[in-house]
Amino acid sequence: MNIIIYTLLFFGFDVILRFISKKTIKFSGLDVLFFASWLAGINYGISQGVIVAVVLVIGHAFLRPSKAQYILFSIPAQISAVVFGYFFGMSKFILSLVVYQIINTGLMFATGGFGMHFIIFIVLNTSFNFLLHKTLLNFV
Repeated sequence: MNIIIYTLLFFGFDVILRFISKKTIKFSGLDVLFFASWLAGINYGISQGVIVAVVLVIGHAFLRPSKAQYILFSIPAQISAVVFGYFFGMSKFILSLVVYQIINTGLMFATGGFGMHFIIFIVLNTSFNFLLHKTLLNFV
């Protein structure tokens, strides 16, 4: 798949998830930042994967302006997802997700964003990424 179409599809999915979460629960953890970055590393390599990750993070920040500063600080975690996807592929999904969440947690500690909302986010986000991975495995 063309990298531009890939990025637009995942951004569109992010927009849909934002709409759903805004109408149902205000704080959810439903996003595709890890999954799209990890999969971009597998499919497109590090340099193009990083570009996809950064574009998606910026788009995600625009969709959630009240959390934008924390979202933008997550770029190192997105890059780790790309790198782990590239080097380890599908076989190390769990390791990739754990490292990603550890980096995110460290970044939130450093930026003052760590708290109960972040803990809820980590739990829901991790669960959502497992669901996305399971769904992907059913199609591969």
